[in-house]
Amino acid sequence: MVTDDVARRDPVIVQSLFLPAAIVVLDQVTKLLVEKTVPTGAGISVLGGLVEISRIYNPGSALGVLSTARVPIIVSCLVVAAWIIVVAQGIHKHLGEKLRLGAGMVVGGAAGNLIDRIRLGHVIDFIDVHIWPVFNVADIAVCVGAAVLIYSLVIGNPGGRNSK
Repeated sequence: MVTDDVARRDPVIVQSLFLPAAIVVLDQVTKLLVEKTVPTGAGISVLGGLVEISRIYNPGSALGVLSTARVPIIVSCLVVAAWIIVVAQGIHKHLGEKLRLGAGMVVGGAAGNLIDRIRLGHVIDFIDVHIWPVFNVADIAVCVGAAVLIYSLVIGNPGGRNSK
């Protein structure tokens, strides 16, 4: 088991293991709160009406694009399984910091939505900004993580020696 001292001294462990776990916990806790407090079809206005918290059940993929959950489940399982293999083999220690950060966010988000799909058969989305499909914490993690990965691969130094 990884101790707190090791985690504080080793950002590789934090990005590779604790970040995905933290995203899953935050995602599941926020979804549980929404399930318990927001009736289906109702919305709670926040930030002066810029954002609405509403409970939506999404049987499709990210941002409700596809109507079947088969593809997102398969992709999520592959992403999570691949990351487990990378971490188990110690490969993650050789990746640049940005790559580990992006991958950790994508894995955490994929796992959060995968839990919903297995547990409920759909994903709970609740953040409505009115100009974008309704989304959740896991979706944010996947999108930001993917952006970090793309940045790291296109602009950054994915090899890791001089990556920061």
